[in-house]
Amino acid sequence: MITVHHLRWFERELHTRIPFRYGIATMTRVPHIWLEIDATIDGERVIGQAADHLPPKWFTKDPTRGLDEEVSEMKDVMVAAGAAITGRSAPTVHAVMREVESTHAAVARSAGWPDLLAHFGIAVVERALIDAYCRRHDTTLHAVLRENGLGVVLSDLHPELVEMNPAQGLPPTALEHVAARHTVGLADPLEDSDVAEDERPEDGLPVSLREVCRRYGIREFKIKVAGESAAALARLEQVVAVIAEETAGDFVATLDGNEFFTSMAAWQEFWQVACQRESIAPLRKRLLFVEQPVHRDQALVDEVGEVLSKWPDHPPFLIDESGAMPADLRRALDLGYIGVSHKNCKGIIHGVANRCLLSSRGGDALRMSGEDLSNTGPLAMPQDLAAQAALGNASVERNGHHYFTGLAGWPEAIEQQILFRYPDTYASLESGTTAVSIVDGRVSCRSVNQHAFGGAKVDLTGAGECWMEQG
Repeated sequence: MITVHHLRWFERELHTRIPFRYGIATMTRVPHIWLEIDATIDGERVIGQAADHLPPKWFTKDPTRGLDEEVSEMKDVMVAAGAAITGRSAPTVHAVMREVESTHAAVARSAGWPDLLAHFGIAVVERALIDAYCRRHDTTLHAVLRENGLGVVLSDLHPELVEMNPAQGLPPTALEHVAARHTVGLADPLEDSDVAEDERPEDGLPVSLREVCRRYGIREFKIKVAGESAAALARLEQVVAVIAEETAGDFVATLDGNEFFTSMAAWQEFWQVACQRESIAPLRKRLLFVEQPVHRDQALVDEVGEVLSKWPDHPPFLIDESGAMPADLRRALDLGYIGVSHKNCKGIIHGVANRCLLSSRGGDALRMSGEDLSNTGPLAMPQDLAAQAALGNASVERNGHHYFTGLAGWPEAIEQQILFRYPDTYASLESGTTAVSIVDGRVSCRSVNQHAFGGAKVDLTGAGECWMEQG
């Protein structure tokens, strides 16, 4: 039996080393929140932790609202999810979360929160509860998921999986490494000469795309595409030229449409023009998929299926922001998409169910993309990696290390904790800062698989302000 007693929410403001433009927003600072949940699990009192950025404009993409207003709303979502889980008792983690979702859904409808935003709060409290469960049983996330220690009932999320259990859809072992799929943001400089000297951080880390390729040995890229067609195509040509030159043509890439296109027909027109340009040919041959080119309001309408059915050589498409609810993936597959992203902000159990659905329907023909929210340590990034490794997502969008100077925004004592716990995933820079270690374009998950979601509790005492207690 699981009983949740008490929750404590904390916050620390983090500042980027360089601006990160994604869609309609440019991030230079972001609130980073973490949660400590106090629960009794199978007769023992334990503490679980989870953390995440609160990134304005990703969950709603509403250009009319202020950034502070959106941050405040995200906190309201967290508090509502916390209220729904406080005092809750049930036999399994899955059963607890099903009750939380039912209660939280009513609050979300009343507040007018869209599904993606509403489930962000659920995902954070779920992660903390999973962490507590893993600590109680001194085990790892992958083992818990494979053995179904969380009591996941897949048919609760995808009815067709009534005869399936998680072990049938998950890889037999967690991945030891993942490829760091580097995000080329909409405003990122491509050449060293594009970086003004007074805008270059004094941390010794790369800024331009060319520097990134040389420093980290990156071979996988996520290229953001948006804006007026001619300008977008011109920039895409420049990005491809740098990548092709630095990798000697040995690369793969994905395109992120950032919901910029109003319809799949609009994307088709853009892509057909792109394919006529010889300079983009290296990308066409190495394109893994296109992610969420169409705004979420139009991404799952019948017109998408009609366009794709009449477009025989279309590139593979995945949904991202449109994958808030389990039914969204089933709808997307029916329309002709080949998969969905996994972000921890959508929920671990949700990700497990989606991975199992993809495995049951098409195996290697369908795919799940690993994604993040520019997350950093000390909690969020290791938990992100542990989930991706457990789900078998070998290519993971990782950009928190690029837009933030490692753990420089945290007290030194916390940096040392993380360096000690994850010596293969983190390393010390010449400046002394603890940062993610990327070697030959890959990030090691070995120590993450052993500790995240169940290792020794990270001591964050004094690292931030407690802004809410519940229970």
